[in-house]
Amino acid sequence: MGSVQDSRYLGGVNELTIITDIKKGRTPDGVLTYKQMLQRVLDSVQNREERGIPTPIRLIETIHFARWVIWQHGESSKLIFTSNYDGSMWQYLRDFSNTIATDIDRVWSNCEGYPPGGCRDFDSFWAYVVEHQVATSAFYAALPQQTLRRRDSLRRFKTNFDQFVVRYGESGQSDPEGFYKQFQQFVLSNQSYLSE
Repeated sequence: MGSVQDSRYLGGVNELTIITDIKKGRTPDGVLTYKQMLQRVLDSVQNREERGIPTPIRLIETIHFARWVIWQHGESSKLIFTSNYDGSMWQYLRDFSNTIATDIDRVWSNCEGYPPGGCRDFDSFWAYVVEHQVATSAFYAALPQQTLRRRDSLRRFKTNFDQFVVRYGESGQSDPEGFYKQFQQFVLSNQSYLSE
């Protein structure tokens, strides 16, 4: 088993790259190869993303970016997974185990050495990821000091502020004291978006 690679942190953003061997041969039903089954699973995720249908991966609120690539390398096929996310690798993978285990299992069960208990067997899943983790040589994050939750909060605050400005403008009021009272109420109602 490998050891945990030094991840590249930028601010609160972390990265992960793992490369696994896709099983050779056919799935137990004998119809598809493991590579074909894996391609179907990933195509399903991509099709839902393109059509705006929520995918399980969206349930992990810390993901900035995730990508699965099936790569043919000579006679063997590899699955490459890369991701940028907020927080620690342990918590990120724990979120997979607790939130989207069935979907993660649908992907990696097509790969060699995947734990029989899937990612719900977190210790085995952790060991599997660590064994297949690849050190990242360079890593970029556009906004390394902002978590996705923080950016979402600021986006909601801006939307609410824009609506406040429009409503106040449409009210026809020009009294500074009246504006100040309404603005204080706005801030009280939206202060949760301003704290981290």
